[in-house]
Amino acid sequence: MNYPKFVLAAFFLLISYQLTFAQIGRLPLSPLQKIEQNIGKTDIAIEYSRPSKKGRKIFGALVPYGEYWRTGANRNTTIEFNEDVMIDNQRIKKGKYSIITKPAPREWTFILYDEVTNWDVPEIMDDSKMVCSYIVPVIPLNESIESLSIGIGDFTNYTFDLFVQWDKSRIVIPVSLTTKEKMATIIDDVLSGPSGGDYYSAAVYQLESEKEYRQGLEWINKAIEIREEKVWYDYRVKALLMIELGETENIGQTINIGNELAIKKNSEYGIREFKRINGLIK
Repeated sequence: MNYPKFVLAAFFLLISYQLTFAQIGRLPLSPLQKIEQNIGKTDIAIEYSRPSKKGRKIFGALVPYGEYWRTGANRNTTIEFNEDVMIDNQRIKKGKYSIITKPAPREWTFILYDEVTNWDVPEIMDDSKMVCSYIVPVIPLNESIESLSIGIGDFTNYTFDLFVQWDKSRIVIPVSLTTKEKMATIIDDVLSGPSGGDYYSAAVYQLESEKEYRQGLEWINKAIEIREEKVWYDYRVKALLMIELGETENIGQTINIGNELAIKKNSEYGIREFKRINGLIK
């Protein structure tokens, strides 16, 4: 069949446009953001799409006050924990949850919702799926933030701050981790049949985190007692624990033994450490 030339020209123009568009593509309006963070014994993963302000009024307009918001764009914003956490004395079982908020001028309701497959807030919110509901004050910002930002702020081995901020509003949700009970369980399990290395690790944990120096000293002495081959780093930890306890009267012997073992192993770090420890007691 013979087509008129203008029909063929229009056809080839359409094909050319489609190929060009496919090559150029669309820029995402709300790019996907993924955050992964390990704190203590807990892995945290956050996934959300980041809309931008683009000159619009956000809270009280684009995001209405007093209505549930998916806290992002596209699919629901999610957060996942591989261990239990605590928010406002509410224990959150390990798992993956949607972050849903209800903004207001002075405070927001922060909700963890036990359903993550929605594209938006469920038409009917199921109270039984609200594993956490927490009222948090709004922190006004002096400068406007262009793109929605959700992330992890300050943290220790036992806590972290989850923040949500956009335009001139910021909220911070304090989250407590179950690191202490997790470590206690691990230590109890390990110490039911521990090696010298296990006692050493438990002593280091008490020295650096829990600050239970007496217990730490007991465990490092046990490590020294049961090791077949003496190691300098046991004596380093013992010396530091003795200093924390103020029991430095007989610390010289501990430092000397550790230093000799470090020299024997050609450990420059060990030698420097015992020199530093000597300086702490002078």
